[in-house]
Amino acid sequence: MNHLSKNILIVDEHRFSRVCSAILEMVGYGTEMISQTNELPSKLNKDSVGLVVTSYPYGEPLFDEIKKSNIPTIILSDNIDGNLINILNNYSNSYCMIKPVDYDKFRQLVKKVISGEAVSQGGYNVA
Repeated sequence: MNHLSKNILIVDEHRFSRVCSAILEMVGYGTEMISQTNELPSKLNKDSVGLVVTSYPYGEPLFDEIKKSNIPTIILSDNIDGNLINILNNYSNSYCMIKPVDYDKFRQLVKKVISGEAVSQGGYNVA
């Protein structure tokens, strides 16, 4: 299974997940949404998920589980604070975007991550 055929797992509040899913599906990505944190472990499968999109602080309780999967992750946040920097420093493959999200930049970042064009040097990247 190649990167382009993998789904994007959106872990966020239901309303935002629907918006995010619609934006990505409009350009051809398959998405799966979960808003109940107890669903996450069964969904983190590297064979079918190519990217996780979540937000801070909503997804914070799930970050350890996501990090263990080593699936690239985009974290959306209203601001960057010391706690978020500490969390991101522990990721090996993450990208952070500040809200409000520029949807064109978001789609470009998703494309780069899913296609393997995004260069991860460990840690995180702020887009």
